Amino acid sequence: MTSHELGDDARDALALELETLVDDIPGVAHIYQPRATLPALLAARQAPDPTTPPPPPRIEICDDGVIALTIATDADSISPDVAHRVHDALMAYLDKAGITATRIDVRIARVD
Repeated sequence: MTSHELGDDARDALALELETLVDDIPGVAHIYQPRATLPALLAARQAPDPTTPPPPPRIEICDDGVIALTIATDADSISPDVAHRVHDALMAYLDKAGITATRIDVRIARVD
């Protein structure tokens, strides 16, 4: 099955699973919301408000099968190495789940 053949609920569930995986990768300091604007980037640095509904998944599974995410990396890490670890971990997870992605885009927005 390809990632773009998943229904909306399955995409959201997969995106949340992938978020958990990426959050645990050494060197990843933060995952940003897709297409983050400056206000969204600033809000991501603040403590969440418990009365606000949860945000949408931070990993985007697009209609064309592209999986996209934007991360911040730790200052002590080598950013390209972190991006490669994220890419490889996502590929391994998707392969194990029997899901094919057209492409995985890992963008680095900031180094903490």
